Amino acid sequence: MEALLGIDLGTSGVKALVLARDGTVLGEAEADHPVDSPRPGWAETDPGRWWSAAVRAVGDALARAEAGTAGGVEVAGVGLDGQMHGLVLAEADGTPVRPALLWADQRAAGPVARWSELARGERDRLANPPAPGMTGPLLRWITEHEPAAARRARWALLPKDWLRLRLTGRASTEPSDASATLLWDMPAGTWSGAALAAAGASGALLPPVVRSGAAAGTLTGPAAAALGLAAGVPVAGGAGDTPAALLATGLRPGQAQVTVGSGAQIVTPAEEPTPVPGVHVYRTAEDAGWYRMAAVQNAGLALNWVRGLLGADWAELYGSCRNGEPGAGGVTFVPHLTGERTPVLDASATGTLSGLRLASGRTALLRAAAEGVALSLRHAATALPGGLPESVRLLGGGTRDPAFRQLLADVLGVRLVPTGLRSASALGAAVLAARAAGLPDPRIAPAEEPAVPPGEHAAAYGEVFERYLALLPASSR
Repeated sequence: MEALLGIDLGTSGVKALVLARDGTVLGEAEADHPVDSPRPGWAETDPGRWWSAAVRAVGDALARAEAGTAGGVEVAGVGLDGQMHGLVLAEADGTPVRPALLWADQRAAGPVARWSELARGERDRLANPPAPGMTGPLLRWITEHEPAAARRARWALLPKDWLRLRLTGRASTEPSDASATLLWDMPAGTWSGAALAAAGASGALLPPVVRSGAAAGTLTGPAAAALGLAAGVPVAGGAGDTPAALLATGLRPGQAQVTVGSGAQIVTPAEEPTPVPGVHVYRTAEDAGWYRMAAVQNAGLALNWVRGLLGADWAELYGSCRNGEPGAGGVTFVPHLTGERTPVLDASATGTLSGLRLASGRTALLRAAAEGVALSLRHAATALPGGLPESVRLLGGGTRDPAFRQLLADVLGVRLVPTGLRSASALGAAVLAARAAGLPDPRIAPAEEPAVPPGEHAAAYGEVFERYLALLPASSR
């Protein structure tokens, strides 16, 4: 059976999905990889771990697809998506010069000020508020603090673009990821000379730009052998994880989508790349179009930190959402462990746990953590023009628990409609694989699960939200 392979390179794991041309999922698998923090505020990964995880995930997904398909599976195209922002410095053959810097990294909090100093017209053409974890500021930090690494590098890549280089031997990027670098002139659809000057880098470091659905190369013999595929299979330009997911969910004007993973995003389609304070605007994975995004940097990332600190498993953390009353007995958690991005960029922000008493127990602390993530999403939504519509799509691995879904609906005060897509980004990558192979798009029809309207506790979260805001710096409220 002819099939498509989608590879989703996440912050802490790689997902692989084998999709039949009719849209049937034949097999999927996931392999974890660690994130290192050698200093406070730093977030790095050895790209070699991405490759090892991709090999494991693809191998397992193909094995499951083969086991359930008479006559075997023949992959006709490979698509990939990945965590956005970050920086991978690599030699011409893809050998990493140093560990990859990730989107959560805060070391460029100083250099990012250079983007605020650009002329107003040049800033507006970037259409995004500067953030330390974006590629441009990270590149500036490297040129200032590790000049030998900058000199050694042939390419400055996004994470999924490094993975594609490893697959095909060719370096490139595409507009959806490029538009999130703070190096991309949004109206012109090219690299920005002014932003490159702010980064202190030559445009020669940046790879050629191809369309997301174009064939950016083919699998090399060694890469194909490692993955268990045939050499010469076309590999798509790919996309960032959020625009890839939008290919699968088919978000339309007037709609909004909330995704909760390591970070969280609220996404709405946009007619043009007009800057909005505190809100990001990026290219879609289509040949034209944009979307706005209110980004929350600390979602599953913060929940996992609290869970590990208290020695709780995920079942206990989500179970806390069923117990107690709104407000967690007066305990409030501000989850800004790696700074925050929306509605006001504050790279220096830190987490806060407030309102502790002798009576505060594990359940209250865990519930406060879940509420804190939901409250940060509510805060981010205030930056979107028009706010949230009455009904919002919900997806992401962090939203599968029914109790957490209800808490999100109560805090946001909107009707949430969960989708039945487990791996929306990987599905979008598979759509791009079809386009790269010259095949029709596979039919993906998200199955909406029962809607979750705000419940009896929704009204109480107005006061809890005010308590949350009172803990933030005045400039961030």
